[in-house]
Amino acid sequence: MTDRLLGTTDIARHCGVTTETVVSWIKSGKLNACSTPGGRYRIAARNCIEFLKEYGMPVPEDWIGDDEDADQQTDEESSHMNQLVLPKTNVPRLVDNLRKSYRVFGPVPRGNSSAFVELDDAAELQLDYTTTILPPKKLVLPAQEELLEFNTQTWQAREPEPDTKPVAALGVHPCDMQGILRLDFVFRKGQAESNYFDRRDRMLFIGTSCNPDESCFCSAVGTNKFDEGFDLFLTDIGQSYLVSILTDRGREVLKGLGTKAADEIDLNEMAKARERCSTHAGGQMQPSASTLPLLAKDGEDAALWEDIGSRCLACGTCNLVCPTCYCFDVRDELNLDLKSGKRSRFWDSCQLDEFAEVAGGESFRKERSNRQKHRFNRKFRYLAGEYGAPFCVGCGRCIRQCVAKISILETANDLEKAVANL
Repeated sequence: MTDRLLGTTDIARHCGVTTETVVSWIKSGKLNACSTPGGRYRIAARNCIEFLKEYGMPVPEDWIGDDEDADQQTDEESSHMNQLVLPKTNVPRLVDNLRKSYRVFGPVPRGNSSAFVELDDAAELQLDYTTTILPPKKLVLPAQEELLEFNTQTWQAREPEPDTKPVAALGVHPCDMQGILRLDFVFRKGQAESNYFDRRDRMLFIGTSCNPDESCFCSAVGTNKFDEGFDLFLTDIGQSYLVSILTDRGREVLKGLGTKAADEIDLNEMAKARERCSTHAGGQMQPSASTLPLLAKDGEDAALWEDIGSRCLACGTCNLVCPTCYCFDVRDELNLDLKSGKRSRFWDSCQLDEFAEVAGGESFRKERSNRQKHRFNRKFRYLAGEYGAPFCVGCGRCIRQCVAKISILETANDLEKAVANL
């Protein structure tokens, strides 16, 4: 494998991001680098290749040496060992296997949608679904979480005993997994959020291929990644699932389930199924995701924000159903004895009237048009610059659930037109 050194500009150009984003990857420890005597970052090609593979990005051929070619050939020869076929009739046995060591959550029908709930019976599970009302984010970041109990007389406080049993999330779609990976990034910045990672580190994720509808646009934002973040991934190939084994923990739960090694026909069916997920005729985003940060900046004063703001009801639904929104409020509540109480945190929304209120009743984001613009910037500009990819994962929940029929997809398309006419 080659040991040549690459600069931040080389990597930024290949990944379609700014050099500042590459520097943030280095500072956060995601990309290993060294410094020249003049303070310039240099990255060994070997380290860069490992980084690109970890995050599912293509590796330029001229960065790969002879040893790497040999490594790739070995990987291809052993890949069949990590691809098994599981008959759909054996899925209940998979659930039973998981329940021996995990609390198992999966999608079950709820009205005209689905919801992630704890499974008491494998017959409830519905892996052939389009979307859930709330994303599996709620398993790592609960909508309401008790932080501590306190006593105002003794001035003592104690944290509640955590539920330490591991959790298995079965039936997670690629876009929702990408949402959780983005939350990992957020809660790891600075001082890592212990409550979040206490749950996250105990979780097993089993993904499934999806059934996109007209609101889905994961391909446009690059979140249709089937092998990133999961322990196992189940691709529907008809009467069976092709199971991709991605971690040793995933391999462990397959024991005794009557799987067989995948053959070329099975692998071809898997490729076709994944291609259907990636090329469905759903929501179409006209601008490239890589251009949205600049469009958002250039379109700060576009008239479309006033139009969207006039329609917005400030209900906060778009935030609550989003896989990557993470704002929360912390409240202290006294019990009826007025001596004891508890401190809890709750999901919050930047679209609510009171979100930006400060002492004296003033609000620094009073107009709903500004809140809508802020939300769009959070998804495609601010955090995207730090993470190196959009913070919208294209799941379409905000589009389906918005009673005012505001579509973030249409907003992106209209913004491109508005900026072109400035």
